[in-house]
Amino acid sequence: MARAVESGRLLLEVEEVQKAFGPITVLEDVSFNVHEGDRIGLVGANGCGKSTLLDILSEGGQDLGEIRKVDGLRLAYVTQVRDIAEDLSIGAELERKPRQFKEIEEELRGIEVQMADPAFYDGDWQGVMDRYQELQATLTTSGGGDVSGHATAILRSLGLEHLDLSQTVSDLSGGERAKVALARSLVGVGAIDLLMLDEPTNHLDIETVEWLESYLVDYEGAMILVSHDRFFLDKVCNRIVEIEGGESATYLGNYTESLRIKKAVRDSDEAALKTIEKKIDHTTQALKHMKRANKYDKSISSKHKMIEELQKERKALRTRMKSAPKPLHINIDAVEKSSKDMIEIKNGGLTYRGEEDKVVYEGLDLEIRKGDRLGIVGPNGSGKTSLLKVVLGVQNLSDGVLDVSPGVQTGYFHQDHRSLDFTNTCVDEITAVAPKMEYGKIRGALGRFRIQKEAAHSKIGDLSGGQRARIAILKLLLEPTNLLLLDEPTNHLDLPSKHALEEALIGYEGSMLVVSHDRYFLDRVVTGILEVKDRTIIRHAGSYTEYLSRRE
Repeated sequence: MARAVESGRLLLEVEEVQKAFGPITVLEDVSFNVHEGDRIGLVGANGCGKSTLLDILSEGGQDLGEIRKVDGLRLAYVTQVRDIAEDLSIGAELERKPRQFKEIEEELRGIEVQMADPAFYDGDWQGVMDRYQELQATLTTSGGGDVSGHATAILRSLGLEHLDLSQTVSDLSGGERAKVALARSLVGVGAIDLLMLDEPTNHLDIETVEWLESYLVDYEGAMILVSHDRFFLDKVCNRIVEIEGGESATYLGNYTESLRIKKAVRDSDEAALKTIEKKIDHTTQALKHMKRANKYDKSISSKHKMIEELQKERKALRTRMKSAPKPLHINIDAVEKSSKDMIEIKNGGLTYRGEEDKVVYEGLDLEIRKGDRLGIVGPNGSGKTSLLKVVLGVQNLSDGVLDVSPGVQTGYFHQDHRSLDFTNTCVDEITAVAPKMEYGKIRGALGRFRIQKEAAHSKIGDLSGGQRARIAILKLLLEPTNLLLLDEPTNHLDLPSKHALEEALIGYEGSMLVVSHDRYFLDRVVTGILEVKDRTIIRHAGSYTEYLSRRE
């Protein structure tokens, strides 16, 4: 778990930072401090300015506001876009120094320029030479003198010791490329004061994410990270900074604790609003009673002032409560008709034929019963998506039998959104699945899923990943189903959208099979785990956390 917050040395102050792109203001009032020991999770809806803020903390560029760094602060920034040269060999890629060495090398070069000038030695040069030796020692001890060796050691711990270093990076799988980029980016961070990471878990399998969690928990510097992985945030962070409506709010504790605090504040505001309205009503009635009784004295004036003050408080409270964006509400209904035994695979085998046959499953026996809510986990490439395709009927078993009971109606969410026609507009896509739905109701449904104004008539191929995911979920809403097959449904969704999807699936009365790397999502939604291992499936009862504790 994350280290407890300690009141360490102040490293960084962010005060009233603002940033706009043309007429669009992204950051309006962002303020927080970073101390030694802080492990800050930066959260908020997609497009709220999280990555923009990290860029500003690294390179500057805010429109207004102050960013003050302690003298000599060593900062490393691992961006969301992987810094990887795909045309190089793996060995050559691992030799490239990551950006955390840039400041050291720039300062070393600056000192070397001074040393090349004979006039340098006429002054007090000893302090500069001491600094030069200190920088060289830091570069060496932090791995800057042997980036490849240190990165290769990290790769071994990530299970990639088998890689041929002469192989070209572009020949690797997406997951392998992500691990190579991660290994190189982490070299030398042990000597860094402040480490910033933007979506570091993207494209990593669960095993690698768990390794990264342990690595960052042991990391002794301060940290700011952006992530949609709530399980990861809970494990690694001890403070949360949320950006909402361009402004920042800071919560002590991990992500789950921040939700609890935020809900408590919201509940307190709602209770305060009710109290104020009762006081206004009570005082107003008292005034009316006094006027009817012709009791005109000083208390009437004081009651008028009291009402004015209460109305000001109410207005401020309503403004604060309205500033929070309305949550996305999703409701997925299930059709009732299905037998208790929905899906059964008997002695199933699946082999992909090619130059080298790939055996995915053999001797597989699996039953999916009415009410099952199962998460499918396993390494990348182990056959998780293949299982969904077999159940859906678009992938035939090589051996064995698949029985699908009458009345089973499936809905499928593809991780690449292939269920969508990218040439359609959003309105056309919904019309195709619900031809009798009126245009106004279609626009209303799209609006509730935050597909508004001109976006409703944009082609799906032009939308962001998050918008496409919401369209795909909306299609599931409109289809009659009692078995959902979901392949990485939280990919591309921001945290509010993930929460809304979870609430919908918790209320879904049908059955579901879910492939997901989102462990927080699995903990909330499923009641059993299917572990893909050694070409078969092992079934575990309980949540993902319960499965993990038994595995450990």
